[in-house]
Amino acid sequence: MAQEIKDSDRARQADQAKHQARHPHNENFLAQGGSIAIDVRAEIARLRTEPAWADNDRHGSSLVKGDGINVALMVLKKGAKLQEHHTRAPITVQVIEGKINFVAKDKTQVVTAGMLVALDRAIEHSVEALEESAIVLTVGGEQM
Repeated sequence: MAQEIKDSDRARQADQAKHQARHPHNENFLAQGGSIAIDVRAEIARLRTEPAWADNDRHGSSLVKGDGINVALMVLKKGAKLQEHHTRAPITVQVIEGKINFVAKDKTQVVTAGMLVALDRAIEHSVEALEESAIVLTVGGEQM
């Protein structure tokens, strides 16, 4: 099991390095005073072609990282779970494809494609994919 985790981590790091090589302008774009546009559907398709997707129940990459903001894309296979955790900043979770259970404050919400949920910092939450899904997670705010 430990070897599988290491192999998975290596694959994820390699995928992230490829992503950063393709999108170097996405890193810290706010500090550079710039702007970017990203084809989210193309990124979803790309993630689904990579080994980390074939070998795991989820895969993702940062779309934008900068001062005070992190926008990540995740693809989740049916049944994939992001265990209960909290963030140091407010978040939004937007479902692009599929359907998830979003649990916060002991309340479960079914969130489907086209819906967005927002949550303040430091609130425990979890996610479970009810079907194969793609989500955009945005973490932002002063206390990142």
